[in-house]
Amino acid sequence: MIEYRDSITGYQIRKYTHGPERNAKLYFTCENFSTDDKYFFFMKQQLEGKDDGGCYRANVESGEIARVTDYSFRGFATDREKNIGYTCKNETEVYAVNLSDNTMTKIGDLPKGGQITGHLTAADTGRIACSYHLANKYYGLVIMDPGKEAEVVYQSDYRLGHAQICPTDENLIFYIHETEGDAFQRTWMFDVKERYVRPYYVEHPSEWITHEVWAADGTEMALMKLAPAGFVDGKKGEVHTGNIIIGDKDGRHFDIAATSTQLLHPCISRDHKWLCADRISYLGTSIQEGVVLIERATKKAKLIATTGHCKTGADHQHPSFNRRGDQILFSNPDENGNAQVCVIDLNQVWKDW
Repeated sequence: MIEYRDSITGYQIRKYTHGPERNAKLYFTCENFSTDDKYFFFMKQQLEGKDDGGCYRANVESGEIARVTDYSFRGFATDREKNIGYTCKNETEVYAVNLSDNTMTKIGDLPKGGQITGHLTAADTGRIACSYHLANKYYGLVIMDPGKEAEVVYQSDYRLGHAQICPTDENLIFYIHETEGDAFQRTWMFDVKERYVRPYYVEHPSEWITHEVWAADGTEMALMKLAPAGFVDGKKGEVHTGNIIIGDKDGRHFDIAATSTQLLHPCISRDHKWLCADRISYLGTSIQEGVVLIERATKKAKLIATTGHCKTGADHQHPSFNRRGDQILFSNPDENGNAQVCVIDLNQVWKDW
């Protein structure tokens, strides 16, 4: 671990990894920290000829790192409330990881011949859900209840992804139609009990919706609504507007919570008072990339950390809060564009907010 002062924002930042491989934080749609905020988790890329890839944890204060799973596991994600991680081995074997001592217990199997299309997610009841590419080449949603076999509850010929079970309602699973770009209707909600699918945010043809995430208590979701260059606040411009939209659990009411340039991945603090997002060059527009902090009460947005340019989507900054809400973990692409994990303490930001 090294500490450095951001040359543009002036804030002190801790950098925990240095490559040459990619070291990327967990995706922003799951918890990234242990329940006591002592550790955060990240994925280390497996380079050819090496056997050190997998999921690692880092001690926030000391910078000490330790491997949690090897590279045969994928889909690692941490529980919203319990100090447990969930991961898959050999594509279909599901394990629970005790994050206090990193011991692993197999808890079941996903359908044979398939693979997950994202990370595992869990509700407060222990039900696990994921989007899945089935052996029959359809896509589906799969649930696994404690002590029971996995069940395919929905199938589609669309490519499904970003599945996130509601943290406090095991009956609702959010998912998307993954086009790797815009979609006619991207966001969907599935009712497990009724086997009923409905759009979450109903899109108009001119809208581009992307990168959605549940709040930790499952009461609302944040998503990004992109506007094209040349139409910033109705005026000619050269950058893309990123509107962070907050919707209620049922998708019946939406508000614009923040507006800034070139935003992409939003996240909500557990107390709902703050948002963060990455600022990224995309759709032909180059900009100083970094992490933006937003106060929901005032909609004030401030660039708090700058980063290098991302080589791939896996190297995006994907910022997210710790559980206390006073630190943000983000990936900072190095000189080769490979993600390296960093933490910024927000107490220094709030002093001059």
